[in-house]
Amino acid sequence: SSGINAEYGGLEIDSNLTIQAAMGLLGVIGDMLDNVNYMYCSLAFISAEFLFDTYLIWRQRRIVKSTQSPTEDVKKLMDDDTYAKSRLYSLDKIHFGIVNDCYSYLETIGVMLCFLTPFFWEVAGKTIGYFGYSSELLQSNVFLWQSSIIMSVIHLPWSLYRTFVIEERHGFNKMTLGFYFKDTLKKLLLSNVMMSVLMTPLLYLMKVGGDYFFLYAWLFVFAFTMAFFFIYMDFIAPLFDTYTPVPESPLRTAIENLASSINFPLTKLYIVDGSKRSNHSNAFFYGFFKNKRIVLFDTLLDESCNPLIGLEADGKKRQFPSGEGESSSQKKKGCTQEEVVAVLGHELGHWYLGHVYKPLLLNQTVLLGMFYLFGILVKNEQMLADFGFPEGSQPTLMALTVIFQYIFGPLNRVFSVSSTLLTRRFEFQADAFAVGLGKGELLQGSLVKLVTDNLSFPLADKLYSTFTFSHPPVLERLEVIREEMKKEK
Repeated sequence: SSGINAEYGGLEIDSNLTIQAAMGLLGVIGDMLDNVNYMYCSLAFISAEFLFDTYLIWRQRRIVKSTQSPTEDVKKLMDDDTYAKSRLYSLDKIHFGIVNDCYSYLETIGVMLCFLTPFFWEVAGKTIGYFGYSSELLQSNVFLWQSSIIMSVIHLPWSLYRTFVIEERHGFNKMTLGFYFKDTLKKLLLSNVMMSVLMTPLLYLMKVGGDYFFLYAWLFVFAFTMAFFFIYMDFIAPLFDTYTPVPESPLRTAIENLASSINFPLTKLYIVDGSKRSNHSNAFFYGFFKNKRIVLFDTLLDESCNPLIGLEADGKKRQFPSGEGESSSQKKKGCTQEEVVAVLGHELGHWYLGHVYKPLLLNQTVLLGMFYLFGILVKNEQMLADFGFPEGSQPTLMALTVIFQYIFGPLNRVFSVSSTLLTRRFEFQADAFAVGLGKGELLQGSLVKLVTDNLSFPLADKLYSTFTFSHPPVLERLEVIREEMKKEK
């Protein structure tokens, strides 16, 4: 065939040669991919990621370590004693995090180099074979349960140290050992049951779905996610905490007025006994469509506004239903009623501005793309062989584990950082929304109290916070709130 010649600035280009060069380049890339060892590539990325994360946390440690006295800006937030406590708390968490991250890195490297994933997959197969069964779905479930139990036992000492040493030392832990183990066992059992409910149909669909399995798999995961959101607060969360409807009170009236002012479809308002676990505080809303509910942690409310603290109609002292809350004489932390409403002004701003659905749509779009890419990558039998599986062995669960956990590692990191940056932007927008409701001063006051009550260290390295903080540093938020208030005026 004759080529098409084109001349650009005196340079003659033969189209046949161009096509041949492009095909040659694709061939070279294909040969490189055929010869690459996917496990070693994953190890290289995991190592690079670990080194970068360690560098980030050491940058933050340097800030915390060197700033022994509060700056002028910090003095506006907390006194010297609170600053000293927050600094020591931050250093304890940083040092624990560094050691824990090092262990997790070595654990991951050991699992990969010793081919423990294919080993435990084989153990799961022998386990069901001992009882006379031979089913990939059953083997997958046994593998998931045994892996979950083993990892829970291995990581138990780390969790115990974090809870009963670090959190206890700084006055946050409220759990007894008995309560902790009971809670942990319930979580382990429930999470494994939910994992089986999710993975069994998913693996089946991926097996029988043909060329469009990625679409069926994504639709099922999406439906499962939505169903989980619907049932979690009504059926699962009450297994762990007590959710008490807020009685008629000034607090309830103020929150209902706020919801009504922005047409937020509030149907129920609860206080949860978070104080039986920790002194950390929080508030959130949940629900779909016209069925929205707000949950306040009892640790968020000070004794002046908590309707569950005070006197009953007969004059007897009202106690929190669990019987484990603090008495009004002991409870000195928390926000006033007006500050709680300001916090909710920020939270409901997320709803008003569509911050709930935007990440959901983004996550599902990314997940659909990842399932599609999985369908392409899973055809490469060499990939699983590089991770220690026998040639020609392609268990669906193992392919999912290898590709989603290791091969998609760089993609997961990019998506994680992008999500963090997006969430930070949403936080600023929600703050601006609360300012627009006239809650700017109260929101600043509540943020200061939340920082001091939770002993959050107020200073952050810029690079560290950019990659790790889903919420902007408090000094940055307060500055932006003040700027927004100036605009409102």
